[in-house]
Amino acid sequence: MAELHILGQLHCASNFQDKSSLFCRYSFQAGPNWTVISGCPEGQTVSGKLDYEKTVIWAHPLDIHYVTKGVQGWPKLLVQVSCLDSIGRSWIVGYGCCNLPAVPGLHNIHVNCWVPSSTCITDRIRQYFLGGSHQLIQSDIVNLGLNRFKLKTQSKGTVQLQVNLLLRNFSQFGVEYK
Repeated sequence: MAELHILGQLHCASNFQDKSSLFCRYSFQAGPNWTVISGCPEGQTVSGKLDYEKTVIWAHPLDIHYVTKGVQGWPKLLVQVSCLDSIGRSWIVGYGCCNLPAVPGLHNIHVNCWVPSSTCITDRIRQYFLGGSHQLIQSDIVNLGLNRFKLKTQSKGTVQLQVNLLLRNFSQFGVEYK
């Protein structure tokens, strides 16, 4: 069977405008041909405060090992950045998704994040004074893109991912990479 080993880290988040601590929930999504044989396909980083450059450094390690029968359903990474305020409330401040490269080696990936935006003035006032944000009921919209064109969204910050991809036995399936 062909193998894919993902080693790296969720390095940082930048350009989020929230003043509170930020943390990230992540999950790897893959098709039915893919099986995790070691590592955890989902997790959460620690929370951290923004520095003077509007960056939160997480340096959260990633280590996951897949086996597959075919290349259909190549793994994706979904991120959900959340804010934690001083009294312990948390809410989502960004959704993002990226396809992992199909080329072995070291990759720096920037995942652009977005949130559903408020559509009326009362929602904006409530968010300003009470905090919080709109959240998605169906998270499949993030990775599949179904009906995402119907959403009114607002661009947020960026999550930086540093991964090293190791591929083994893919040539047996006719996959060539250079």
